[in-house]
Amino acid sequence: MEILSELPEDLQRGLNRAADLLCDARHVLAISHIDADGITSLAIVVSLLRRSKIPHIWRNIHQLNSETITEVAELLRENHSDVVIFSDLGTGQRALIEKMRRQFESVRGIIILDHHLPQSGGNGQSGEEDAGDRMRGEAERRSDIVEINPHLHGMDGSFDVSAAGVAFLLALTMDRRNVDLSELAVVGATGDLQRYYGRGLVGTNKRIAEIGERAGVLLRKRDLTFFGINTRPLPFLLEYCTEPYLPGLTGNRDACMSFFEERDIPLKDDEDKWRMWTDLSPDEKKRAVQGLVGVILEAGYPPSVAQNIIGEVVELLRRPQRSEMRIAKEFATLLNACGRNSRPEIGVRICLGDEEAYSAGRSLLQVHRQNLSSALRRLEENGYEETDGMYIVRDPETPDTIVGIVIGMAQGSKIVPSDRPVIGIATRTSDEGPFVKISGRAHKDLVRKGVNLKEVFVSVARAMNDRHGQLVVEAGGHPMAAGAFVRDEYLDEFLERVSSLLEKTLAKPKNKR
Repeated sequence: MEILSELPEDLQRGLNRAADLLCDARHVLAISHIDADGITSLAIVVSLLRRSKIPHIWRNIHQLNSETITEVAELLRENHSDVVIFSDLGTGQRALIEKMRRQFESVRGIIILDHHLPQSGGNGQSGEEDAGDRMRGEAERRSDIVEINPHLHGMDGSFDVSAAGVAFLLALTMDRRNVDLSELAVVGATGDLQRYYGRGLVGTNKRIAEIGERAGVLLRKRDLTFFGINTRPLPFLLEYCTEPYLPGLTGNRDACMSFFEERDIPLKDDEDKWRMWTDLSPDEKKRAVQGLVGVILEAGYPPSVAQNIIGEVVELLRRPQRSEMRIAKEFATLLNACGRNSRPEIGVRICLGDEEAYSAGRSLLQVHRQNLSSALRRLEENGYEETDGMYIVRDPETPDTIVGIVIGMAQGSKIVPSDRPVIGIATRTSDEGPFVKISGRAHKDLVRKGVNLKEVFVSVARAMNDRHGQLVVEAGGHPMAAGAFVRDEYLDEFLERVSSLLEKTLAKPKNKR
């Protein structure tokens, strides 16, 4: 297929090597992350394995670290798998993966489908950065580890293609008839915020969407980028809008109803049923958008915020109408709800067409929304800490699975300012181990100014691990969104070091263009 031939030659070779490993596999173990990109990439992998009739099992894990790698090893031992696939993780944990692989002579190959930024030192494990680089080169010369990551081929995994997109490229390499899996690749990219804030997919993501359109599985169109245009009645669409926060409308149902009534836009149809945004005529949408632009500009937002409320929306044509699966953005949120409530396997099953799983997923979505709402209310009541380099949110009641979403929404809804990165601390972790979960978010304007949360987290982790002579921090992620696990007794040191580095970056003059 044309998209494959357009890829860098070394990337094509990696895909072909991965496909060869799978074609000769006796049994495959597939491991992936729990967020929307991890869930969709795993669903794509499971689909290609099923269609190729390759025996396999699959699991989602919250993180791949020094503790969970033992779980992967146990699965290998129990199932006698000879090929392992990691998706949406693995690039930052090469040393751990190679160490595990050496325990199993029966493992013929390991495939990593990732999009996270590679960096010397990987996840900041002390003493492993140089060894990890050496093992990576040695393993790839032996051809038993195939790492497919856009960053290794002159592409950018933050916006060019996500892990689900990488998995889709492998599925196409296995069989050109797997074009229908393009819808899941687009959902994964959307869930990973690779859509440039409504301005549409770019790079390989865009090419994958074009393939999906030609295959008749999705449709790209310009429309309102708010969450819920297909599922929320008109007043609720605005009442629960936080991206952007709408002063006078967000959180005020009566005002939202009046907004549409004043513009002669009926809230209900002839059968007295609530209308959704997708039910509006072009003229009604135009009047509503004009009103929303006025609200946004009067609130003091820059014109770009008003411009971005209209953008590319992806409709999934084979998914049920009026369901959370019909619009890519809502589908991604449904999958995140499954993962963030410790049931990522339900999300995978939804992707694979399981109707019972969809019913369970909708229930988890309600729980997810309630958890987010409660966390935001606590943040409004309790406030946040302020340092010269960042804002800090501490909430012992917020689980580690949603702390990153909460702090992102907090900045989007102006509960926390966006002029500095925000760091969320979750002591309520999934595995109840000795580590505290840290999540960081930085507004796109800060990233343009030079803020790179992943580099900051990883460099601090490496320095602390070296200083203390043991693993006290593991870190990774993206420039705009990064995470870390920190041993509780070293938390204050980690925060001080991170704040200091961020303060220096923020103090630098903005680059002139």
